[in-house]
Amino acid sequence: MAAPAARRIVGAEVPIPGSDKLRWIDLTIPSSSAAPASPSDPFVLVPPRAASGCHIIPSGDSQYYLSWRIHEEHPNVLEVIELSASKEFPSFGLRLVFQEALCPFAFLCEKEGRRQGELVYMLYVLTISGVALLCHLRSPFSYVSGSVMHQDDIVEFSLQTQAQSAKVTAVTAKPGCIVIGRQDGSICSNSLGKLAPNSPGFSNELRDDAGIGRLWTLVSRTKTVGPVQDIVATVVNERDLLFVLHLDGHLRIWDNHMKLLNYNVHSNDMEGHPSRLWVGEADDDQELISLAILHQNTVVQDCDYVAVYGFSFSAAERFMFSSEPSISTIPLLEGKLVDLKIATDKLWILKEFGSMLYEILQYDTETEKICCYVLQEDAISELLFQSSDNALDDLVWTADSMFSSLKEQAFTFISSMFLRRLLQPGVNHCSALRETLLEHKRFLSDSEFQSLTANGLRKEILSIIEQEGSSQTASATAYHWKQFSARYLHNWCWNNKPYGLLLDTKNEVFGLIRKGSFSLFRCLEGVEMLIYGSSDELRNIDDLGMNLLDDISDFELLNEVLRCMGHIHHLLGRSSIAVYYESLISSIISSDEVASHIVKILETGFSPQSSSSLIALLGTDTYVERRQAAHKSQRKFSVEMLLSFQKLQSRSASWSAVFDVIEKFMKCLNTNMSVQEYGSKRVCNVNSVLLVQATSQVARTMFECAFDLFLFLSYLVGVGGQVKQMNCLCTESLAALILHWLVYLTFQNLLKGTLCHLVFPVRGSNQSTVLIRHGQYEAAQNLLGILETYLNNGKVSHTGQDADTACSAYLHLNGFCLLMLAHDEANIILRESKVHDAIRCFFRAASGYEAPKALQNFSMETGFQVSGESRSIPLWRLNYYEWAMQIFEQHSMSEGACQFALAALELVDIIDGLDNGIEAEGLPETAAMIKGRLWANVFKYSLDLKNFRDAYCAIVSNPDDDSKYICLRRFIIVLCDLGETKVLCSGEIPFTDLVEKVEQELFWKAERSDLSSRPNLYKVLYSFEAHRNKWRKAASYMYRYFVRLNREGNAGGTHQLPHVLQERLHALSAAINALHLVDPSFAWLDSICEADDQISPSKRPRNLLMENSAFGTDSELSRLQFCVDIEILEKEYILTEAQYMLSSRKSIFDFSESQSIESLIDILINEKLYDLAFTIVLKFWKESGMKKQLEHVFSVIAQQCCPNRADNKSRRSLTGSQQVPLLPSSENDAWEINNKSIPVTQQLQGSNHWETLGLYLDKYKDLHPRLPVIVAETLLYTDPEIELPLWLVQMFKTNKAGNKISWGMSGKEADPAALFRLYINYGRHAEATNLLVEYLESFASSRPADLLHRKKMSAAWFPYTAVERLWCQLGDMQRAGHSVDQCDRLKKLLHGALMSHLQQVVVDSDDVLSSVGDGQGMEGQSS
Repeated sequence: MAAPAARRIVGAEVPIPGSDKLRWIDLTIPSSSAAPASPSDPFVLVPPRAASGCHIIPSGDSQYYLSWRIHEEHPNVLEVIELSASKEFPSFGLRLVFQEALCPFAFLCEKEGRRQGELVYMLYVLTISGVALLCHLRSPFSYVSGSVMHQDDIVEFSLQTQAQSAKVTAVTAKPGCIVIGRQDGSICSNSLGKLAPNSPGFSNELRDDAGIGRLWTLVSRTKTVGPVQDIVATVVNERDLLFVLHLDGHLRIWDNHMKLLNYNVHSNDMEGHPSRLWVGEADDDQELISLAILHQNTVVQDCDYVAVYGFSFSAAERFMFSSEPSISTIPLLEGKLVDLKIATDKLWILKEFGSMLYEILQYDTETEKICCYVLQEDAISELLFQSSDNALDDLVWTADSMFSSLKEQAFTFISSMFLRRLLQPGVNHCSALRETLLEHKRFLSDSEFQSLTANGLRKEILSIIEQEGSSQTASATAYHWKQFSARYLHNWCWNNKPYGLLLDTKNEVFGLIRKGSFSLFRCLEGVEMLIYGSSDELRNIDDLGMNLLDDISDFELLNEVLRCMGHIHHLLGRSSIAVYYESLISSIISSDEVASHIVKILETGFSPQSSSSLIALLGTDTYVERRQAAHKSQRKFSVEMLLSFQKLQSRSASWSAVFDVIEKFMKCLNTNMSVQEYGSKRVCNVNSVLLVQATSQVARTMFECAFDLFLFLSYLVGVGGQVKQMNCLCTESLAALILHWLVYLTFQNLLKGTLCHLVFPVRGSNQSTVLIRHGQYEAAQNLLGILETYLNNGKVSHTGQDADTACSAYLHLNGFCLLMLAHDEANIILRESKVHDAIRCFFRAASGYEAPKALQNFSMETGFQVSGESRSIPLWRLNYYEWAMQIFEQHSMSEGACQFALAALELVDIIDGLDNGIEAEGLPETAAMIKGRLWANVFKYSLDLKNFRDAYCAIVSNPDDDSKYICLRRFIIVLCDLGETKVLCSGEIPFTDLVEKVEQELFWKAERSDLSSRPNLYKVLYSFEAHRNKWRKAASYMYRYFVRLNREGNAGGTHQLPHVLQERLHALSAAINALHLVDPSFAWLDSICEADDQISPSKRPRNLLMENSAFGTDSELSRLQFCVDIEILEKEYILTEAQYMLSSRKSIFDFSESQSIESLIDILINEKLYDLAFTIVLKFWKESGMKKQLEHVFSVIAQQCCPNRADNKSRRSLTGSQQVPLLPSSENDAWEINNKSIPVTQQLQGSNHWETLGLYLDKYKDLHPRLPVIVAETLLYTDPEIELPLWLVQMFKTNKAGNKISWGMSGKEADPAALFRLYINYGRHAEATNLLVEYLESFASSRPADLLHRKKMSAAWFPYTAVERLWCQLGDMQRAGHSVDQCDRLKKLLHGALMSHLQQVVVDSDDVLSSVGDGQGMEGQSS
C-alpha cells in the first residue's frame, strides 16, 4: 500500500489490452489544391501540437467511439479507430495520409441521409494552408492498405479564396458545417457537406451589426474585438450555439446570426490572456451550462489557471444567458495543461508537469476539492521498481542475503519475477519493448519481432541480462534488471504520451487517448479508498459499504493499524511483496523462508552478507551513503512503530480489542465473490477485458494489503511476546485471506483475452475451470500450482474429506492442463516431462476416496463423465482409466494411454475375481470382451511407441482370437512400414505357436507387394527361415523372388533393367548358398506352376514376360512343374550374371526362341567379357560339345587380333551363325534401389588382343589341345599376310611338358607338323620351308649322346606327304610365273635340306644295318 498522497486518489487507469498492437490501413488522401503553404508562414495559425479526440456515434442500444489522433512528429497523418464496448478491440485502424500538415483539429460524425444498413462517417479536417476537407469514410474500414481514396469521397474548399484575407486562428465543426475564427476577430461558417462551395449561402459571416449599419461597417468599421482564440460548437436546448473566445477576453455566444451574449472574462480581474475554451453539456432542467477557460500568465511562469464559469440561461422565446455567471478558479501551479473535459459538476484536467510526467486531476465544482487518478506509468513504475530510488535498491541491497540458499537459482528467480511483471497485459507494449531490444543491439525486423512468441521474447530478454554478466550474484542480477526496466519504462512513456481525454457523461465513461494505446479510468473500490485514503476516509466508512466497526474507538484503532502498515510498506517498498509473490507461484524458494527473512529485516534492518558485490555495482561512496540511509530509515521505522504500538495500547482496553478490529478489517478484505458465466458462449469484448484488468488491479491491492497486515502481525509478535497467543487466532484466517487474493490476482494476470465475463471467483478450482473451459491451460496450470503449494503446506484448514475432495479436483484439473500443454509443446524433453506429470496427476486423482464426488462437476471442462452412479470405487476407477486412456490417445500420447489401459486391465481382473460377483455385474460388457479390447489398445499404443516386445506380449495375452490375429497382421504391416523387420528375424521375439501364422502373413504380403517396395519381404522371409535353420524354405522364398523378378522386374519395359538383374543375382546366390546347407538328397526345390502364381484379382495384372531360363528356350517347358536343383540354379546364376554384365556395358540380351546361348557367347566376346563366355561354355556343354564351343570362342577372339581382316570373311567364320545386333539398354529405371556391385569373375584380359588371346589360350589348351591349331588357322585365314606371333609358334614347337620338340615334327595335336601343314594350306611357303629346314637341321645336328637314339627305327617322323605338296606348289608357282626367284630359292633350300636329310637317313640306315649284320656275325662266330 502507498503512503498517503498529497491529493486524494479517486481512480486508476485501466489499459485496454491489445490497443498497442493495432495494425494500420494506410489510405492516401489526394488533393487538387495548390502547393502546400510554407511551414514558416502558414495560413492557419493554430499552434501545432499532438491532438486527439473522441466522437460518440449512437447505434441502437450501444454506441461507437470514433477516436482520432494526430502525432506531432507526423502532422500530415490522422489515425482513426472505431471501437465499441460490446465488441472486441479492433485489430485494424485507419491511417489517413494527407498531402500537407494538418492543424490539430478533426471532427467526425455520422452522415445523414445514408441508406439503411450503410454506415458512413464524415471527417472534417483543415490543413495549415487553409484547405478544408470533408472525407466520407465507410465503416467498417474495408479499404486496402496503400490505396488512394476515391475523389468522389472528398470535398475540398480553400479558405484563402474568400474575400477575407486574415489568417485562421481557430476552427471547429458540426455536422454539415465548418466554422473558422480569424485573426481579425471575424467568424465564418461554411456549409461544407450541405451545399456546394460555389452555391449561394455556402459561407456566412457572423457580425455584431445588421442591415444598413452593417453596410456602413463594411466601409468604415474598426477592429472592435481581438483575434479569435477558440470556438466551440454545442447544442443547448436543441439549439445549435457557437461559443467564441477572443484574445481580448470577450466571450460571445452566437445562435446562427444572432449574438446571445457578450461577456468579458477580464471583468473579474482575471490575469493572463485567455487561450482555450471548453463547454460542458447543458443541464436543460436547471437551465445551467458550465464553461472552462484556460488563462495563461505571460508574466509569471507556471501561474496558469483554469476559470470555471456557470451560466444560467432562459429557454424562452428569446434565448438569453445571464451576464453574471458563477466563477471558480483552479490554479495549475506548475506544468502546462494538455487537455480538459468538463461536465455539469466536475471537470478533469490532463496536465504535464515535466518531461514525460503527467497527472490527471478531478475538480468538484460544488465542494471545490481536487482529487487525482493513478496513471498507468505510475503503476508500471511501481511494478518495475522504478517509482523511487529506495524500492529496487532495497532488492539490490538484500538480494544476496535473501537468496543465499538459492545460489545458482537466484538468477532464474529474479528474472522470472521481472519477466512476469514486464510481459503482463497493461505493462507489455510492443513498440517500447522493441525499442528497448534495439538499444541492447537486438536487431529484429518487424516480421521477426511480431513472430516472436512469449517464450521467444523471454529468451531474447534473458540473453540481454546474461550478457551483462548478471548471473554471478543475485545483487548483480537485480541491478541489471533495474537498468533494463528503466530503459523500458522510458520507452514506454515515450510511446504512450497522453494526447487527450475521453468523456462520455451519459454512460459514465472517462478515458485517456495515448500515443500508442487507449485506456479508461475506474473508480476505487470502497476498501481501496480506505487503503489509499487517510484518516478522513474512516469518518465516511459507512459510505464505503463497510459497516463493521462499532464505535469511534474502533475507527481510531483501525486508523493506527493502517498507519503501522504504511510504515512497513514505506520501509520495504515493493520489492519484498514482489519476492514473496514470486515465491508462492514459482516454488523455487519456500515462501515461509522469504517471509521469515522479511520479518527479520523489519526487526534488525538490512544486513548484507557481502559488501564486495554491492561496492562493485554502486561504488564505495554510494554504498556507504546507502548503508547509512538504510540504518537511518530502520531507526526511524522502529521509533514510529513503537509510538504506534503505544497509541494502540493506550486507546484499547487490551490487545484483544486490537485483534478484534483487525479481524473486522480482514472481513472487509475478504470480499464475497461469485462467478457470472455465459456457459460456452464466447464473451470477449472491450468491457470484459477491461473488467479483467480492473479486477486484477483490485486483487493486487488486496493481496498487498493482506501481506502488509501479515507483516504487521509478525512484527508485533516479534517485539511483544505477550500478544503471541492472541495473534495465533488471526494466523489461519490471514493465511486463507492471502491465498484468497493470491489466487485471484494470479487468475486475473493470467487471464489474457478471457472468454468469460467475471465478477469475482469463489475458489481457485472454479477459476481454473473457467480458464480450462476456454483454452487458457497454462494460466489454469499456474493457478492450480499455487493451490497445490498451499494444500501441501497445510496453510488452509480443511477437514479430511474436504482435503481429499480438493486434492482430487486439483490433480484432475492439473493433469488435464498438463496434457493440453504437452500437446502443443514443441520441445521434446518438455513434452515428455509434462506427459509424465499428467499421468501422475491422473493416477493420484483416481486414488482419492472422494474422487467420484470431486470430479463429477468437471465434465464440461475435461469431458469426463459417468452415466448413472457407480456402485463401487473399482467400477468408477475403471471408467476413469478408460477415459484417461482415450484422452491420451486423442492427443497422440501413446505412453499415457498404454499405462491407463494396463491399469484398467488390472482393475478388470480385480473386479472379475471378486467373490460376491456383484462388481462384475456392473460391467457394461463381459470381462473377456473388455480384456480383448483393452489388450488390443495396449498393442496399438506399444506399437506406436515402438516397444515391439510389449506389443507382441499384448498380442499373446489377448484372449480374443480374432482380435489377436488382426493385431498380429497389423504388427507385421507396421514393422514392414517402419523398416523394423529385423525384429521378426533376429529371434528377439519368440513367436512359439504363431510362427506359421507369421510366415503365412509375410508370404501373403510379399506376394501382393510390389517388388520395389522396401523392405523386401522375400528377403525378410529368407532371414526369418534362416534364423530357424529352415534353409530349404529360405531357398524356396528367394527362388520365388527370382521367378517374380524374371517376369515382373522389367517394370513394363521390353528388357530387364540393371538393378533388376542385380536383384536376380542376389536371389539366386542366396538360394544356392541355402541349398548347399541342406542334405544333398533334399537339396532341390519345386518350380511354381503358373496356375499357382495367379495375381490377386483385386490388383491390376502385371505385364508378364515369357519365362526363359537355363532349362531351354522352349516356352512350353517353363510352364511345367519340375524340380530345381543346385546345378540348374547355378546355370541361371551364370546366365543372369552375363546379362547383368552386358547391361553394365549398355548391351542387352534377352532369351527368345530366335536367340540362343551361342548368340549370348558371341555378344560376351564382342564386349570382351571372355571369362563369362568361357564359364558358360564349361557349364552348359560337355565333351565334344564343349570342345566345339571352345574352338568357336577362340576363333572369334583370334579374329579380333587381325586388324586387316575383311568383314565378310570374319562374319562367315562365326560357325554359320548370324551376328546379333547390340541393343541399347533401357534407361527407364523406375526403381529406387541402392545397388551393390555384384562380384563377377575377374577378367584375364591383357593390355591388347594378342596378350589376351595368349593368356586364355595358355589357360585352356590343356583342356582342348587342338586350340592352338584353331587359333593359328583362324589367323591365317582371316589375314593372309599376318605373321603368327612367336608365342603361338612356340606352342606348336613344344610338347606337353613344355620342352622343345627336336626329334622330327610329330607330337600332340598342335605339333610342328600341324603348323607346317597350316603354312602350306594357306600359301605360307617361306614359313613352311624354314620350319621344315629348321627341324631337319635340328635332327641332323644331334649331340653325340643322342646319336644312338637317332639311329633307332622310327626315331623321328617328318610330314613327307606335306613336303611333297610344298614342292609341288613351288613348282606350280614357278610355272605360273609367280615369285619365280623366291620359289627357285626356296626349292633350292628345300632340295638341299632334303638331300642332306635323306643322305643322313641313308647313313643312319646303313649304320643300323651294319650294326645288325655285325651283331649276327658275331653271334654266328660265337656259335
